[in-house]
Amino acid sequence: MASSGSFSGSIKDGHYIVRVDWSQAQDVTNNKSTITAKVYLINDWSLSINGRTNNTITIDGTKQTFSSPSISSKGTHLLRTLTQTVNHAGDGSKSLSISVVFHIEATLSGVYYSTITASANIALDSIPRASGISMSAGTLGSAATITISRASSSFTHTITYKFGSAAGTIAAKTSETSVSWTPALALGNQIPNTTSGTATLTCTTYNGSTSIGSKSITVKLNLPASVVPTITSLTATRVDGDVPSAWGIYVQTKSKAVLSIHGAAGSYGSAIASYSITGGGFAGTSDTLTTGFLNTAGTITFTATVTDSRGRTSAAKTVSISVVSYSAPSFSSYLSQRCSSSGALTSDGTYIKASVSYSYSFCSGKNSVTRATYYRRMGATSWTNANKSFSSGTAFTFGSGNISTESTYEIKYSLTDDFTTISVIDTVSTAAVIMDFKAGGTGIAVGKVAERNHCFEVASDWFVRLNGTTYLGTSTLGGAAKPIYLNGGVPSVCSSTVGNVSTPVYMNGGTITACTPASIISGVCADYVVESGKSGIWTYRKWNSGIAECWGIYSASGVNLAASHYSGFYYSASISVSLPFTFVAAPVGTYSGGCTDYITFVTPTGQPTTTQARFWIACLDAGAKSCSVSVGMMIRGRWK
Repeated sequence: MASSGSFSGSIKDGHYIVRVDWSQAQDVTNNKSTITAKVYLINDWSLSINGRTNNTITIDGTKQTFSSPSISSKGTHLLRTLTQTVNHAGDGSKSLSISVVFHIEATLSGVYYSTITASANIALDSIPRASGISMSAGTLGSAATITISRASSSFTHTITYKFGSAAGTIAAKTSETSVSWTPALALGNQIPNTTSGTATLTCTTYNGSTSIGSKSITVKLNLPASVVPTITSLTATRVDGDVPSAWGIYVQTKSKAVLSIHGAAGSYGSAIASYSITGGGFAGTSDTLTTGFLNTAGTITFTATVTDSRGRTSAAKTVSISVVSYSAPSFSSYLSQRCSSSGALTSDGTYIKASVSYSYSFCSGKNSVTRATYYRRMGATSWTNANKSFSSGTAFTFGSGNISTESTYEIKYSLTDDFTTISVIDTVSTAAVIMDFKAGGTGIAVGKVAERNHCFEVASDWFVRLNGTTYLGTSTLGGAAKPIYLNGGVPSVCSSTVGNVSTPVYMNGGTITACTPASIISGVCADYVVESGKSGIWTYRKWNSGIAECWGIYSASGVNLAASHYSGFYYSASISVSLPFTFVAAPVGTYSGGCTDYITFVTPTGQPTTTQARFWIACLDAGAKSCSVSVGMMIRGRWK
């Protein structure tokens, strides 16, 4: 590239030359150049010609005709000075050609020459145009540097931005080549659903007050990680349900909680897209969460967050509540015996002396328990209220002399707290006598009063010794159903003597329960009962092998079967019933029954412990809040 130069053409071995001297004058504002061409004839041999009018010069495709003066001497002769304005390309560059034709029209040394020509292709100096800019990806709220690639030191520049619908000026007619820009955080309002956007930066170049062009670039702007949605607070409100509101506390399996998110808001244009509340085994995805019944006692902490339309999550807010422990009242032991009015134990007493041990939940001193005692003759349908309360572990007397010595009685003890009523039933036998005949002569009893027609009864605390050959009926003994006899006190099967030692055999309700020596029984059966009996609601057997089993019926009224809710079912609080003896290892339990007013089933609360059977009663009805229940329990394990 050049802004001036010369080129030439000749004839007659260079003795006659046409030379063009050219120069460029730039018009920066208009992106144009003026080309000035001076055309010369240089001759060192003689020449005599008149002026010519048909000479031509062509500059960048534009032809001009020019005249030239007459020449009559040797030397350098200016034929003509010509100008032509040419346009540059948008980037300021320009290439062109110049050609000239001089009509010499002369005979030189006997040869006629019409013209001398000269031409050249020229690349002009470029005219400075709009400056360029550059910038790396930036972050809203943080300073960034814009670099200007200036085309001319005399240029100034105005830089503007456009981001979404927002626009503004970064710098106005600055002469600097480096400009600092801090994109405002408020530009985040233009990208409510994403964490970055694209800005367009435009640099307009000025030569003085005249704009000579603009250039634009795009640049990524990121939202800082600190821009997240916010929560003002998370609060918890009690749902008392069956809990008296005056208590002002959360009660295990009885209370619920409503968790509420307050002041959730997006940031710089974002909107709240989702909510999260978790804690205590509960979870929700709205700005409020109502828990189920709170099954865990102690401190429960709930945590809340929100996520906005950009996918960013707020800092967590927490709230903690304190839940006091609660379980239904339970009996650990109970004993009912005949006594006199003074409380002295006697087998023919017409009063009952009782001792009941129980427990219940205090609920920070808010809960109370009411105790009641009832009795009825065995087989009766209605209960008599003894109007007698009691304290745990303290003996008390009731009955007012109305406990007939000729009848067996059922005794019911009830515990009622602010939520639940449970009951247990004990049995007191008739008065103890040597022998008694039932009125009418149709029944006889030994050790007790006769109560049943056509029946021979023996008191439960009496043993029966049978001598001679006694037919016991058909029973499974030794693996087969065969007639069983006692022959001189020795068990016999199908008249075959088993063992040859005359040893007492004791019977309990027709069941062989003990025999000494053991080899007499073991010769017939693999195992046998060494102890059996009743304790409260339980009947039990202990086998020589160490196996033990007990069975009984748990009865209670006012039981809330909707104390908690999980996986579509409603559950009572866990119910524990003390076993009649301690197993050496945790036994296995099966349960049946429930409540006849609703469709229910009984499910274990894990396996029984060595001292307690444990279960829940489940149903599908949220209204099952005060039910009478009866649960059959069968517990099997080892006693040694």
